[in-house]
Amino acid sequence: MGSSTEIEMHFAEIMHLAEQIEMLAGVLKSAAEDKLMQIVCKNRACWNSRCADILIRKEAGIGAGLLHEADKLYEIEEQMKQQAKKMYQAECMNNQLAATRIYSQQS
Repeated sequence: MGSSTEIEMHFAEIMHLAEQIEMLAGVLKSAAEDKLMQIVCKNRACWNSRCADILIRKEAGIGAGLLHEADKLYEIEEQMKQQAKKMYQAECMNNQLAATRIYSQQS
């Protein structure tokens, strides 16, 4: 069991890490939706052939995969926050119980 200060610090650290994961998921999603689509459009505009169609399908598949990974990161971030809140509440309750616990002396 940790002190109240330690509990607060660990909770803040986990929440900060979750926010960083959320930010990275957003960057990944943006790259997949915007930047990759720009590349696909540029390729489509300057290259028209069967090989270009194959490349565009592969690029679209990569984009879909990146979006899927971004969604997974969002899920992980949410799970981290939920678990951190549960752990924080449990630790606070444990500290409160420990502070108010009365021990009886046995003879």
